[in-house]
Amino acid sequence: MKFCTRVNKYHESRVIYECLKEDNPAVYLLFGLCNYIAGKDTVDQGRQILEDLKNGKLHEIPDYNVKEVTKLENYTRTGKLKYDMTELAKDGIEIGELLYMAFKGIWHKTTKDLNSIIDENTLAIIELILNIDAAMQEADPSVFEACFHQLMNQYDLTETEEQYLAEKNKRKVTMEWLQEKQEQELQKVMEMGIMDHADKPSNQYLESVDYEYHKSLLSCDFEDDIEYKKAYAKIRYFFNRKDNLLISKLDEYGKYIALNFYKFRPEQQKALFAIIKKLELIQADMVRLNPELGKYLGISNDEGIEGSRYFAIYINLLKMFEKPWFKEFSSDKKYSLKWIEQFLNDLMRSEWRDEIADEWYKPDMKKTVLGYIIGCLITAGVLEGSDSSIGSAVVKHIKFDDKAIMGKTMAINFGKGRKKGYCDWICDYVKH
Repeated sequence: MKFCTRVNKYHESRVIYECLKEDNPAVYLLFGLCNYIAGKDTVDQGRQILEDLKNGKLHEIPDYNVKEVTKLENYTRTGKLKYDMTELAKDGIEIGELLYMAFKGIWHKTTKDLNSIIDENTLAIIELILNIDAAMQEADPSVFEACFHQLMNQYDLTETEEQYLAEKNKRKVTMEWLQEKQEQELQKVMEMGIMDHADKPSNQYLESVDYEYHKSLLSCDFEDDIEYKKAYAKIRYFFNRKDNLLISKLDEYGKYIALNFYKFRPEQQKALFAIIKKLELIQADMVRLNPELGKYLGISNDEGIEGSRYFAIYINLLKMFEKPWFKEFSSDKKYSLKWIEQFLNDLMRSEWRDEIADEWYKPDMKKTVLGYIIGCLITAGVLEGSDSSIGSAVVKHIKFDDKAIMGKTMAINFGKGRKKGYCDWICDYVKH
């Protein structure tokens, strides 16, 4: 192999390593060993080339960017390789033993046996892929709704939230602005082509959708055309409109994403989920301005109780966690407002929602229920600090109607919360 090829591949391999997200540490170990071999052979060949060049013999013309491949930071980057190798070595186990532990099932096989095993695994993978695809095709749309937010949270949508907050801070937030924003965000993702793989609408459906209403809320320089109208008709299949709210049909929309995901470009894949996040942010503000709209966005209730019963709790708790105390005592950056938002959403979908709601709606119990939940989060490791210090901070940053509720009382509520049945649920939620 040419020296310049070795250099480029060695350089590229370190870039690739930064992207490894394997669960099996053996992958990191093997990568490190392969990197060792590649680096050693490159050094040996480079020394020979340099020696020959000094003696007037040129083997090849270097085909690499000297500035790029001589920057040490391009190899060390985030320090992932160093961290992973340090973690593997923390128990003092030698490389040979680590390899044996990882491959003891095939340690005494021949390479011919290994090839047969690899072929068997390949056939098994192919069969599994076909079976998974068939199951996806046949799956009820409710499956995709149930896991939609979990899938959405695999993307870092912090930028989406920050952009929306920045736009809000530039103006007075009115219902009119929120309605315009809702339609304009829909326009952005449609123009990205996220409906390219949806079924074509019938002429009847094309003419029945509220296209004129949507168009009236777009910018005055919007240029209308039939292809855009078709895209709008397609996307409206995945949304119901209630009092000018676009209510996502996450079951049908989730299945559309799942069956066509590989066809989208990376930026489109993220946009498919980001639009739901943006609409949720907009609609949460709509509900703050008009709480009656909460009935359209509430959690579905098998017992027929109006959904806003739960949504109101979610909104009020979220406001309390938005105060500075939460960030101050959060044990890890991953426990952000985005995380707490999803946690509260899932909590109010859980089997404990009625117990929480029943206590919440008792007189003067809202801050007490908040204390119960905070106590569970301390136990789960989301918050760190003494009960008294966290209690004092909560009282300081949240306006209490009952002035008798002080930090000490709040800390007592933390302890009571740990005895609640949903404390175990919260601990399991954080763990997983």
